[in-house]
Amino acid sequence: METGKTGKYFKYAIGEILLVMVGILLALQVNNWNENRKAENNKQKLMLALRKEFLINKETLEERSQGLHKHNSQLNKVINFSAGTLELSIDSLRYYASNLAYQIRFSMLNSVLEEAVSAGKFEMLSDSLKQNLSLIKDFLNSRNDISKMGDDIMFNKNGENVDFMLNINAFQHSNSETFYVQPPISMHPDFLKNDDEFISYIKSSKTYEKLHQVYYFSMLDEVWIKYGLLRLTNVTIDLLDRELTEH
Repeated sequence: METGKTGKYFKYAIGEILLVMVGILLALQVNNWNENRKAENNKQKLMLALRKEFLINKETLEERSQGLHKHNSQLNKVINFSAGTLELSIDSLRYYASNLAYQIRFSMLNSVLEEAVSAGKFEMLSDSLKQNLSLIKDFLNSRNDISKMGDDIMFNKNGENVDFMLNINAFQHSNSETFYVQPPISMHPDFLKNDDEFISYIKSSKTYEKLHQVYYFSMLDEVWIKYGLLRLTNVTIDLLDRELTEH
């Protein structure tokens, strides 16, 4: 009789233990499911924020690429005029030369990417996205070197290039669109040239050399943006769209 009761209690205890274990397992499963859902939601939010940032950057890069292409097309004409292989009216020549000082520096948004890296959110992204984002980060960092190279070409070399920019009045066109906190400065008479003097200056071999340096750098910059950073940005946006659609 006692043996029967003991067996019944033992079975009951086993049942209770199994119920507790099942409850714990279910709780762990629900908790894991909640954590996974939270992680997926955070990943979705991050990808949406990255997409928004990259769409803004894409517009900036497209405008920059178009502006550089127009600038380089005009500079190409000035160089060919300098070499004697192309005829230009004096008005066109002065206008194209006045556009020579194209803005080297431009701003790109990367706060979402930087925050994702610093907060450890970067690892929740797919390997493809991480690879693309790392490449873009490297491209953005290399921009500092490009900007320094442009500054060296435009303004350094013991002031020779500043004289060159003033002689062709390269700041005139860009200055017309600048919001001044002070009145615009006047050009010194030594840098003002009549038409014949201006043509002679452009056609000199020394000016041709400086024009070629600026053109070479601007062409590299156009290629760097169009086939480098802009291409990577478009690829990343497409990848984000694809992964957002899959989830």
